[in-house]
Amino acid sequence: MKTLQLWPILSLEPSEGELVAFDIGPDRAVYLLHALKPLDYRREEKNASFAKARPATPQRYRAQAWLDGAQLLDLCIDNEPYNVHALQPLGDDLLLVCARSTSRGGDSDLNGRVYSRDGRLLDEIALGDAIEHVQTTARGEIWLGYFDEGVFGDHPLSAHGLVACDRQGTPVFRYQPDAPLDTIADCYALNVASHNEAWTCYYTDFPLVQLRDHRIVRHWSVPVYGAHAFAVYRDRALFAGGYDARHACTLLRLDDGPGASVMATFKLLDEHGEPLQAQLVRGRGDTLYLYRDDRVYACDIHQAISAFSN
Repeated sequence: MKTLQLWPILSLEPSEGELVAFDIGPDRAVYLLHALKPLDYRREEKNASFAKARPATPQRYRAQAWLDGAQLLDLCIDNEPYNVHALQPLGDDLLLVCARSTSRGGDSDLNGRVYSRDGRLLDEIALGDAIEHVQTTARGEIWLGYFDEGVFGDHPLSAHGLVACDRQGTPVFRYQPDAPLDTIADCYALNVASHNEAWTCYYTDFPLVQLRDHRIVRHWSVPVYGAHAFAVYRDRALFAGGYDARHACTLLRLDDGPGASVMATFKLLDEHGEPLQAQLVRGRGDTLYLYRDDRVYACDIHQAISAFSN
């Protein structure tokens, strides 16, 4: 196994509250969201535990964003009635998303929360249940990947495992593959690389699928299972983690045929030469973004190719 050393692109002062979202925007800005009140995520009922879309009392959040080391956003949002798990830009506004939604008599929670950058609630939209991934495009499209509780639940928006919506929450794309691809049981990873290109890798068989203009254009069988983030550039992909090596990265060549081949596996090191075990990882375009202890690292495919060649 080769080593790949990374240096922080962002070092943060410790923030008050609990980090609930680490996300990357379409412009590659880093977005962080902290809950400033105690979290209220679960309810206990008859010896069972259930996720809560809404806390008992409204939450207060601090939303921040940085690009190239410069802070773009520092905003407090008060009296938000939902537990929020994702933060993305939506045009000039902000999209906060609660991962869970409860259906009641045909109505669903309005778990997509659109705010202005001065903290005013502008819109409320229904985005489905069991949301695993949220990535927006520069043109205001919202891509959503769902885990199994949504795919096999009772919310119609979640049933396809991967959808794209406009900013009003109206679906403009639902993932419906043809053979030999299977349908999505659990969307493990999503990478919205541009306004018209998205990639996904999903359970059960973990194919890597490229979509362009809402159409499947190519797919590969990949030898990495269980990764929750990846980066892509031309005929290369860099997968973070997986069932067999949670904190390693695997560089793949996307061959002309139906498969992909392993070029190298990397052990990540931080700026001190110590093992870098990221708490959160996101993939956008050709770059992986890693969060660890108030530091953000970036690893693009070109760095991995250079490390492979040395």
